[in-house]
Amino acid sequence: MNFRDTRILNKIRKGDTTTFEELFHHFYPGMCTYAESLVKKTEIAEEVVQDVFFNIWKNKTDLNIVVGWQSYLYRSVFNNSMMYLRKIRKEKSLDQQWAENQLTATERTEDELEARELDAVIVYTLEKLPDRTREIFSMNRFEGMKYKEIADKLSISVKTVEANMGKALKALRLSLDEFRKTA
Repeated sequence: MNFRDTRILNKIRKGDTTTFEELFHHFYPGMCTYAESLVKKTEIAEEVVQDVFFNIWKNKTDLNIVVGWQSYLYRSVFNNSMMYLRKIRKEKSLDQQWAENQLTATERTEDELEARELDAVIVYTLEKLPDRTREIFSMNRFEGMKYKEIADKLSISVKTVEANMGKALKALRLSLDEFRKTA
């Protein structure tokens, strides 16, 4: 640090506003240009530079600069710009996570709602079936029985089981087609 920089530092430490303002006016335009090259927005660049000067004035009594003013100020602008960019990146990441979570929750809710509606359609359709057809369908689809087992258990022919299963499946198919048209 040269003699001139040391003298400026000592005056600022003592609260000399004139020296501080001269330092500000001398470096401010170049620092803004540099900050803008980093953050890509004029308003943000000006805020970054103003924060650097604000912190210098706020901490003037404890200020310890071992390099020249120019190096110190531009390094401060760089550091503040990087902090700003990290903050923005983090906020964007959080916003994106929130949006993804909302989308996933919405999709999950829609899927659950559609599944409940589909269950209701199936239950309603099965309730409309004749008792014997509903019983045969339930034994096959819910209990996992084969057509032959159902026929033996109910003392009916396998052809009767097949015919009733055909009726049940046709009724379900028609109900599901209607459901899809309205969904």
